[in-house]
This record gives sequence, C-alpha cells and structure tokens, in this order.
Amino acid sequence: MQEALALMRAALGADAVIVASREEAGIVRLTAAADTREPDLEQLLARPATSPTREVVRATLRHHGLDEARSEAVLAAAPTVAAVDPAVLLAEALARRYRFPAEGAPPDTPILVVGPPGAGKTAVVARLAAMARLAGRLPEVASADLARAGGFDQLRGLLAPLGIEPRPLGEGPLSVDRGRPLLVDGPGVNPFRRDEMVELAALVRRSGCEPVLVLPAGLQPDDCAELAANFQVMGVRRMITTRLDAARRLGGILAAAELGLELAMAATSPLIGKPLLPWSAAGLARLLVARAGRETGDAA
Repeated sequence: MQEALALMRAALGADAVIVASREEAGIVRLTAAADTREPDLEQLLARPATSPTREVVRATLRHHGLDEARSEAVLAAAPTVAAVDPAVLLAEALARRYRFPAEGAPPDTPILVVGPPGAGKTAVVARLAAMARLAGRLPEVASADLARAGGFDQLRGLLAPLGIEPRPLGEGPLSVDRGRPLLVDGPGVNPFRRDEMVELAALVRRSGCEPVLVLPAGLQPDDCAELAANFQVMGVRRMITTRLDAARRLGGILAAAELGLELAMAATSPLIGKPLLPWSAAGLARLLVARAGRETGDAA
C-alpha cells in the first residue's frame, strides 16, 4: 500500500484524493482523482485594467511635480507593450516626446549663455571652456555680464587655471576668430521683465551667437514652462541644466523640454572641474525613477 501511495502521488501530485482502494492476490489497486480543471480562458485573455509598470512611471512623474495632464502626455508617448523595468518604459516615452542631443561632439557654434540670475551661467561658461581645452582647443571667452558687481572678476578667476583671459563684450559688433570656439557669458535677466528681455534680445542679435538657456533644476514645472517660453522667443533651442545634485524634484526640466528645447547637457556637481554631461533619454529616466524611489524610501 505504501508503494502504491507513492506511485499515485508521483503521477497525480500530493493533492490527489483516493476514491477507492482494493487488494487482490498481493496486488494493490488505488483509484484516485486530481483537480484538472481547465483555466478560465476569458480570464487569461482579458486585458489587465492597469499595468504595474505604467503605474510606477505615473507615480514617478507625480513625485517630480508633474500634473495629471503632463504625466498622461508622457505616458501616451510610451509604447503600448509595456516593459517590465519602469526606467526602460519611461526612457522610451521620453525619447519619443523630448529632444536629446545626437551622439558625438556638440555643434561648434558661437554660444551666448543666457538665463535667470543665479542659474550658474558663469560656471557653465567656465566648464565649457575647460571641455574645449581638454579637447585641445583654445576657446575665446567674452563677458556681457558687466553690470553685476564682481561678475567679470568671477569669470576671470574661474578661467585663470586654464590660461584663458576673458574680455568684456563691448557695445559694437562682436569680432570673432572663426578658428576658435567662442563662449559669451550673458547677463542674468528676469524673464518676466520686458525691458530686460528686450535688451537681451538685442545682445543676441548683435553677437550673432546661439543663445543657450541655463536652467536650474528644482523649480516648479509651471514656472519653468513660462520661463523657458520667454527665452525661446529670442531663439533659444537648447538648454543646459544645473543644480542636479541639489534638486529633489525635476519636473521643471520636463516642463521646459515640452516646448521643444533640446536637453543638451547637465551639470552634476558644483565643482568646476567636473565636465558637463550630455543628456540621454535613458539617463534621464534612470535619474527620475531613482530619485522618486529614494524619496519614497526616505519618507517610509
């Protein structure tokens, strides 16, 4: 009987139920039954009401301050077949919705760095100059930030270790050595003051440089969207983000990128020696998911 029970469980499983048993001439016969119901095909084929991965992405965007409309717009750009990893799904959505730099060296065009006061424009110019130096090129650096007390001296001090002497930008047309990269440190302006923006627009036209926005991370999405829209009017097509190391929520960056501005580069440290890094959809997605997960863990 013990051998018969062992054979029965091996054939039908441990949950099999003995229906009858009989022993004749030393032979044990067991009749057993096991649950072999077919799965509910309708239940198996039904589309899930929600995707766990998409819900994680939605919670991530909500954590970073995006309202429902902006969050749903990002999710609408995601592929219909959801990836298991939320960062992968979010990266696909970001790549379809926002502009990121192409692989390779950035465009070698004269740059005028613009942005609100305190955004880190002077430090960005110094980092760009250092990157050019490391690439074997001696950049030409000029400053239009002459009204701020100590603005020109700050730039000169940051460039001194590189052996670069900046020059003040005059009122006339900008003379450019086309064989050298040109970087211009623009003045900090209030994007909501018409007189300041008119003066900056005149500077952009006079310089002939591409205006590149420096946008600090951590600002509210609506504020960033309005700020970026005002700079976009004067020809801004790319932006460099700063203060990533100190910002806990990055929804403002996404709100500005919704306008079509390219997420060009990012400053990941306050140290001038740290280079600016190019944004990518995968990198931004990993950062958004990691920050949201860390803050949720800290709160718990």
